[in-house]
Formats: sequence, structure tokens, C-alpha cells
Amino acid sequence: MSLRNVRKLYGATALPPPNESSDEEYEPLYAKNSARSAYAGLLLSSSSEDHESPLVSGNNSGTEDIKKKKKKKKKKQDKIKRSPQNSFNGGKLDEIDKSLMEVNALLGEPELEASSEPKFKPDLLHTLFSVKYKHLNVSNELLKMFGPETPEETPRRVVHGRQPNLKRIQKYSIIPQEFNFKKLGLSMSVDRRDHGISYFVYDHSREYQRVHKEFMVMLTQRATHLMTPFETSLKNMHVEGLLEASDVMFRLEDYSAGNKIVEQVIAYMQFVAHPSFNVTDMRVRLEYKYLENRPFHIALLKYLHLLTNKACHRTALEIAKLMLNLDPSDPLAVIFIIDTVALRAREHQWLIDAIDYLNKEREAGFMFNIQFSYALAYFHILTKNKQSIKKADELLQKAMAGFPWALMQILHSANYTPDERLRAHPLFNSYAFSTTCKNLKDLILLYATFTGARWREPPVMEWLIRNANELADRYDVDPSIKEQTQGLQQVRQVLFRGWPEQVYRHLSVIKTLSNLLVDGAVPRVAATRCYDPVPPRDGVNRYGYTLIPHTHINLGNAILTDFFTSLLPNYDIPPEDEF
Repeated sequence: MSLRNVRKLYGATALPPPNESSDEEYEPLYAKNSARSAYAGLLLSSSSEDHESPLVSGNNSGTEDIKKKKKKKKKKQDKIKRSPQNSFNGGKLDEIDKSLMEVNALLGEPELEASSEPKFKPDLLHTLFSVKYKHLNVSNELLKMFGPETPEETPRRVVHGRQPNLKRIQKYSIIPQEFNFKKLGLSMSVDRRDHGISYFVYDHSREYQRVHKEFMVMLTQRATHLMTPFETSLKNMHVEGLLEASDVMFRLEDYSAGNKIVEQVIAYMQFVAHPSFNVTDMRVRLEYKYLENRPFHIALLKYLHLLTNKACHRTALEIAKLMLNLDPSDPLAVIFIIDTVALRAREHQWLIDAIDYLNKEREAGFMFNIQFSYALAYFHILTKNKQSIKKADELLQKAMAGFPWALMQILHSANYTPDERLRAHPLFNSYAFSTTCKNLKDLILLYATFTGARWREPPVMEWLIRNANELADRYDVDPSIKEQTQGLQQVRQVLFRGWPEQVYRHLSVIKTLSNLLVDGAVPRVAATRCYDPVPPRDGVNRYGYTLIPHTHINLGNAILTDFFTSLLPNYDIPPEDEF
């Protein structure tokens, strides 16, 4: 029977008060759970020892059950809400809790700090060298420069009847074009997985191996008919042959056709790639030491320089970061060009942060291009923030003291004629000429040609000339400056006697683009195969191809090669949860 019926039977309007001994367990009406079910009071009556009033006994048993439940619930709430002092006095605690209470009683309660969520600090390596697809797609940069196409310029495709099926959409495609490829003899597989990093490698089918061997025999015989191998390479999608054909087009100064071939090679090698091969993932590797992987790296380097010629410098910078991620050993010396691309893209703050990171990890500050680009980037940032450019002055004068030959080359590339006093000064004339080796002169000339447009800007040129005059004055009156330049001269002579193999590969890849990129300023290099210039010493030839012997190349002393290797970025990828 419900409490409502009991009240009607006895005429009571309220329940009897609780026992006096239960003050601690008394729960006021406002503390009762209002969300209790409406049927909670419909309890079945049970037999009781008191046979005189069965209704009351049944009611008492029901209320006792409710009180027991409330008592248990109340005790749980008391344990939670009870103060530490009351808990220590009345509750049963373990030894650790008692010790903490005693310490708090002696020293006082600790102040509760404001609860603040830990701030997420992204990894510096991931922040600097991660690849973003919006910058990797050249269409976005072209759209930013020239705007969208007008409806009149966009050709309309008339489709009659049933629309064709949509083509497979490939994510993170570098080349934003559609090609009707067929998966022929090239494929990709996972070579290994190590510490969360996936290493991929391209695979050659038997038919592809046959075509490649015939291609190498043709090159050995020095066949002069070039159209037949190009048609064969295009039919079988033989990427090594296509790269050779692109170089032929570049030599003939048919740069449009050569550019299309390079883009086709990149698009095809992405088309046949493994589904997990995500070029924007920093945990993906494509090692250059494998013979089958080299065409992809070489095609990317050609594509990078072709993008800079189209003024798509931001996309070129993203390609450079991609190449560093695919093989952190930097087999094609991307570090030699990445500062130039960053200056052209006007990513000055990124360049400063990247050089700071490379200086800390690999001491990249010894390279002449890094020193001059670092100073120029600081000049732009300080000028933009309307701050003192004293630090930029110090960096520039230090770079000119270490590489005095670079000043006149930069001025020549910027079409600026300095005054007679600066031209005839021994630091930038006779001393610079006699203490700079030819290999270093060629690289400085290439750097000056690449960055001449950025040094030609009037504020930059004024800043450059002012610091050159100040350094010349200090050189004349301060003996310590002469000692400093002589010490830097010894460093140059030890480190820059020859080119490391990474730089030689870079120059070999772009030598056919010399007239297009820098008006022929690329140094002359020995003839190499465009699809495999200067094979690495630790190269892996999985299919046992008979390699074509290259012309003997003087790579300079081993000290420079080891030094350049030490400059390579240290890409120790943190665990995935740290990103």
C-alpha cells in the first residue's frame, strides 16, 4: 500500500518525525532527490513480528528500506564532502594519508593552484619542415597571383547522355593535372618500418627490367637516334628514359616540352605509389640509396627549379621541405638552395627559425649561402618591425669578412656599380681573389645569380653598401679585423677545396637548365647520367643492373665531404602523440 493511502486511512498529513538518535542521518526535504520515480513509494508489504497492525508494520518496513538506502548514500556523500581534519579524526585512513595529514597539520594546508590545462608545444622540427598540401599544390599559388579564371576563359565540356564515372581521386598529388596512366611495370612496396617510420621502395616488374636493360645498352652504345627510345619510354612509362628525354629537350631549349615530361614522371610515380605513401607525412621515407627511388628525387629537384622560374617560389619551398623529409641525408644538397627559395618566397621568419635550428643541430652556419641569407632575412624582419638593424649589420659584416669574394659577385648580379674606393679595396679585390678557390667562386657566383633580384631592392642595396664601407674602414684601422679575416681564410681553404658529391649531383641535375634559370651561371661539370648522377657509395642495386661507368669525378678532399654530411638536418621524428 502506498504512503498516500496510509495518510488517507489515518488522517495524517505528514510522516512521523525521525528518531532522536538519527539526527546525523536526517535528510531535509530540500535535499531529497526530486528526480526519483513516481512509483518509488509503491512497495509491497511484508510480514512482521507485530501482528496487531499489519498496515503500519508494512509501512515501517518500507520506510526502513528507504532509510537504509539513504543512509548508505549519505555516508558516501559524507566521505566525499568530509574535510581532511574530520576524516583524520573519525575515518579510517591508511598510513600514507595519515602521514600527509600530519605534515599538513604542522606546515599548513597547501594552497590550491589555479587549474590550468597544459599548453601544447608543437615540435620545432614538425613546425618548420612539415609539408602542407595547400602550399604543395601550385594551382593555389597561381590562383593567388593571377586570380580565378573568368567564365569565358574556362572551356565548357558538353556531356550528352549518361555522365562518365568519376576518376579515382588521388590525395596529395604534387602535379595538379589529370593523366590517363596505366599501371605498367613500376610499383611501390613497404621496405620496412622502424620506430614509427615507414620506408618505401619502388619495384620493377620483369618487363620493366627488360626495358631498362635495353635502355642502358642503348646508352652504352651512344645511339644518336633519340626519338625511338623516347617513344619506347613513353609507351612503357620507363621513368629513367623519360628523364633522359627531358634533358634532351632542355638542351634543345624546348623547355615547355621538357617541363611536361618532368611533371609526367612525378605524376606517374605518385600514381603507382603505395596507398600509404603520403608525401605530407613526415614519417614517410624514400631513400635515395635505392637505385629505383632516385628518379623521383631527381624529378622533384628539376620541378623545384622549374617552379622558381615560374615565380612559384612558395610551392618550390614546399617541394624542398618534402625532399628533406623523404631522405634526411639530403643526397641532392637541397640545403644549398632552400635559403634562396625562402628568400624568393619572402618567408623571412621561417628562414631565420630554420637556420637557427640547423645551426643548433648541424652547424650549418659555416656555409656561405646560409650566412648571407640569414643576415638578409634578419634585415627584412627588423625593418618590418621597425626595430634596430644592428644585429643584421653584424651578421652581414661577419659574412663578408668570411667570404669577401661574394660582395662583388652580388653587386654584379644586382647590376650595381660601386664606387672606386670599394672596388679597389684589397679586402674585396686582390685579397678576396687570391684566397678563394675556384670551386668556391663558382658556387658563390651561382648563389649571387639566384638571389640577385633580392639584393637589388633599393633598401637592401643601401644597407649592403653601407656595411661594406664600414667593414672596409674597420679593416684598414683595426688589426683584429685582419686577424679575423685571416682565420676565416684558413677555414675556407680547408673546407672548400672541392665539391661534395651531394652538391655535384645537384649541379649535374640542373646543368641543362642553366640558361633558363641563371643565364648559364651553373658551373661546368663532367658528363653524368641524368637519371643517376654520381651514384652514392652506399647504393643498393637490388636487380643487379650493369651500371654504366661514369667519368672520373674529382669530389675534392674527404674533409669537405664529411663536413657537408655533418651539415645535414637531424630528423629524429618524435612519437606520434607528440605532434
